[in-house]
Amino acid sequence: MKIENNKLKKKRFDLLILIPTILISVIGIITLLSTTIGSDGTFQDLSIVNKQIIYLIIGFILFFFVSRIDISITRYWQVALSIYVITVLLLVAVLIFGPEINNVRRWLVIGGVQIQPSEIAKITVILTTASVLSYKDKYNEWLLFGVSFLLALPLVILIYVEPGGSMSLLTLVIWFLVAFTGLSNQLRNTIALIIMTLITGTFLLISVTGSWLFALLLIPTAIISILSYYYRDSWRMFIIVSVIIGIIVGSFSTLVYEGIFQDYQKDRIEAFINPTENSEDIGFNVNQARIAIGSGQIFGKGFGNGTQSKRDFLPEHQTDFIFASYAEEFGLVGSLFLLVLYSIIIVKGLIASVDNVNNSFFAMILIGIIMKLLLEIFINIGTNTGTIPATGIPLPLVSAGGTITVMTLFSLGIIQSIMNRAKKSTNSNNIIDNY
Repeated sequence: MKIENNKLKKKRFDLLILIPTILISVIGIITLLSTTIGSDGTFQDLSIVNKQIIYLIIGFILFFFVSRIDISITRYWQVALSIYVITVLLLVAVLIFGPEINNVRRWLVIGGVQIQPSEIAKITVILTTASVLSYKDKYNEWLLFGVSFLLALPLVILIYVEPGGSMSLLTLVIWFLVAFTGLSNQLRNTIALIIMTLITGTFLLISVTGSWLFALLLIPTAIISILSYYYRDSWRMFIIVSVIIGIIVGSFSTLVYEGIFQDYQKDRIEAFINPTENSEDIGFNVNQARIAIGSGQIFGKGFGNGTQSKRDFLPEHQTDFIFASYAEEFGLVGSLFLLVLYSIIIVKGLIASVDNVNNSFFAMILIGIIMKLLLEIFINIGTNTGTIPATGIPLPLVSAGGTITVMTLFSLGIIQSIMNRAKKSTNSNNIIDNY
C-alpha cells in the first residue's frame, strides 16, 4: 500500500495538460516579443513582455497550488456564496472606482496592476452554477436551474454596463452550458434547445438582416417539434413550453437588438455580414487581420518579419488580434501547431468529464472550464479570420493580459485537481481490490 501511495504522489501532473500549456505560453511570449521589434530591427519597449512573463509565473504558481487541493470544497454553499459575493463586489467596484480606459470601465488598478473582474466572473459562474445544481438530489432540478440563473444574471448585467457586451454574452453562455450539463434527460433537453435556438435565431436574423428569407428556419423547427411531441407522451408539455419560450426569447432578442444594442455593437455585426467595406469602415480591423493571416501563407514570414503589425496596419496586434500577428510570421504550419496544442488540452478535459460522469459536480466544472476555453479560442480566432463579428475576447495564454492569463492557468489547475482526485479514487479502489 505504501508503494502505491508513493506512486500516487508522483503522478501529480498530467503531461498532456502541462506540456501544451507551457508551449502555448512560450508561443505567446515569442509572439509578443516579435511585436516589439522596431523598423530598425531592434527590440523597443519590452514592458508588455516583462509583465506577461510575471503574469505567467503567478499563473503557474496558482496552477500548481490549485492542482494539489481538493476543489470539491467549492461545492459547499458557504464557499460558493463567498466566492460569488466577492466577485459581485469587485464588479461593482469597477463601475465606481475603475478608471475609464478607451471609453469603458473594465479594470481595477491596484498597486499599478490592472485587474479585470469580468474574467474572474466567468470562473465564478462555473463554480457557483455547479454548486447549485449539485443539490439536485435534494431539490427539484428546474428550481435549481432557475436559482443558478438568478445568481448569474447580476454578474452578466454588471459586466454589460461596463460596457462589455461580448464578455457578458460569453458569461451567459458559459452559465447555460454548465447548467444544461447538470440537468437530467439530455436527449429531451437537447431537442428542446434546438427548437428554442431555431425560433430565436429566426427572429434575430430577420431583425438584423431585414430579410424574411430566414423564416424558412421555422419549417425544420415545426417538423422537429411535431415529431418530438408525438415521440413520448411525457415530452408533450415540455415541447410546448420550449416553443413558447423560443417565441418569447426571440421577440425579446429582437427588442434587445433594436433598442438596447449600442451603435458600435450593431456596426460589428453589420461588418461581419458585409466585411468587404472600404478601409474607413468598421470592417477595417478584421480586413487587416485577414490580410496578415493570408500573407503568412504556409510557413510564415519568420520571427520579427511581420509587416502588418510592425507598420501598425494591424490594430490591437498584442491583444485581440495577436493570432493574426502570430499567423503572419509562422504561417499555416505554426497556426495548426498552436491549434493542436489547444486541442490536446480540450480533448483531455472532455475525457476527464466523461471519467467523472458519476460525479455531476466535477463533470459540470470540467465542461464549464473546457467550454470557456474553447469559446475564447473560437471567438478570438473567428474574429481574426472574419468568420464571426469582431469582439474583444483575447486568446488564452497568447494575448497580453494579466487577469485572463492568471485565471486561465487557475482554471487549468482546477482540471488537474479533479483529474488527480479521480486517479486517487481509482487507484485506491484498485489497491483495496488487490489487497
